[in-house]
Amino acid sequence: MITWIAGGIAGVLILALLIYNLRVRKSHEGRIQALIRVIEASQQLGSSNSLERVMPMVADSVKTLFHVDSVAVYLLDEDNVEETILRAKGVESPHGEAFTDFNPDVTSSYLTRVMKERKPVRFNDFNAEASDEKVIARDRDFRSVMISPLMFEGRAIGAMFASFHQPGKYNDDRLHFYYLLSTQVALAVRNAQLQEGLSALATRDSLSGLFTHGYFQEHLGKAIVKCKYANQSVALMILDMDFFKKVNDNYGHPQGDALLKQLGGVIKSVVRPTDTICRYGGDEFTVTMPDTNRISAVVVAEKIRQAVEEYEFVLGPNIVHITVSGGVAALPEDAETKKELIEKADRAMYEAKHKGRNKICFAA
Repeated sequence: MITWIAGGIAGVLILALLIYNLRVRKSHEGRIQALIRVIEASQQLGSSNSLERVMPMVADSVKTLFHVDSVAVYLLDEDNVEETILRAKGVESPHGEAFTDFNPDVTSSYLTRVMKERKPVRFNDFNAEASDEKVIARDRDFRSVMISPLMFEGRAIGAMFASFHQPGKYNDDRLHFYYLLSTQVALAVRNAQLQEGLSALATRDSLSGLFTHGYFQEHLGKAIVKCKYANQSVALMILDMDFFKKVNDNYGHPQGDALLKQLGGVIKSVVRPTDTICRYGGDEFTVTMPDTNRISAVVVAEKIRQAVEEYEFVLGPNIVHITVSGGVAALPEDAETKKELIEKADRAMYEAKHKGRNKICFAA
């Protein structure tokens, strides 16, 4: 009897051990599969070179791997030098309006908390547990939540939010794999930002910060095609600084360069956000104006001429006044092709020069 009981107990223990080993094995295999899926997602993310393409891929990866309802990536706006801003990117959620840009120095949020602490956090029930959250609304179906910092070279460049509409969905293992994915997201984001920066350098004039001559040619061609399709006008003005050689002779080329940069800023302050300013070459600038006829373009060109004439340009210790001459032409009023439009505007600009400078002329 005792032998039978002992044998029975041993059998139960062996069975329990087998079940335990099986569970451990399944858990181990599950972790391996999860890691493989994270690696596959990271490879896909790394294949894109623009944020516009990366963000939807991030949302798809998170939804596929973690079966979430909502995804939002927050990135630091590095172009804003006046204040710190975290901007919501790649939001995929039925409650998209809940994800807004904010200043982390003013508004409290777990998004910035994980960035400061450099580690992820999870909530079994976000609505009940995150009582001090001031950015993500807690009156939505954000129940099971994971938030991870986006770490790149030891610095948090943003944070990633994911949620499911029922509580208690995620454990520490899932949070760990979520953090692994977030590091790959950070790498993909940084890569895309770098690629976009290099692309901008290729199309921006290093002196003035305006678009280059090559960009002007490509952009004007596209603007003409678009306006023809929409049965609209597109205007072009070419502006040239008067007596620029004298500036270089009297003040030196470095001050001449400084003057060109300031002139670009004055032009930019007058034109519309939809207009495109380019440095055409030397001391010449172009402004491409979509959905604009010749008369409207002449009005803007005259405003630029007046603004330049009245502006006090700083050249070292000196204050100088300059003027510009400009030519305006529009398509289809004055031309039918890009080449003809440029020639007409250029000819009008030289006419302004011959008529005494500090004038705006338009194609006849």
